[in-house]
Amino acid sequence: MSIMWNYLDKRRATVAALKDYDGMKFIIDSYQDDLKLAKEQMTGVSSPRYGFAPSSSNQDNPTEHRLIHGISQTAKLNERYQQARLYFKWFEPAWQELSEDERFVLDVCYRTPNQSMNQGLAILMDKYFIAKTTAYNRKNKALDHLTLLLYGAHH
Repeated sequence: MSIMWNYLDKRRATVAALKDYDGMKFIIDSYQDDLKLAKEQMTGVSSPRYGFAPSSSNQDNPTEHRLIHGISQTAKLNERYQQARLYFKWFEPAWQELSEDERFVLDVCYRTPNQSMNQGLAILMDKYFIAKTTAYNRKNKALDHLTLLLYGAHH
């Protein structure tokens, strides 16, 4: 193991992983449609362009340009999809190991779009009838547990 591993802020990395969950899920869910669209754009027929002056520029061949763009787009989609699959292979077992309450706490504090931490803590306070410090401690405990499951340590 590299010495650099000791200096990684594992809690911050766990928060980043939590926030990436929905984006990675979107990549997985939309992959087939995006790939189909990219392939359709590659094989479409364009209207002929007539010019009066002869030219030998690569930009004058729209079919070649469209194919190159399509191949590049397909490679990007495949790379994103593979990264998302690796993410879920790493993240999902740890996420499933958490209790239902821990998942709820982390969802409302980190994964709910357009919501601040204070709003998430307020939801916890209302649901469990607890003080803010208790809600904060419950959030930290759930985050530490997930960090431990993902990285083997939470410091």
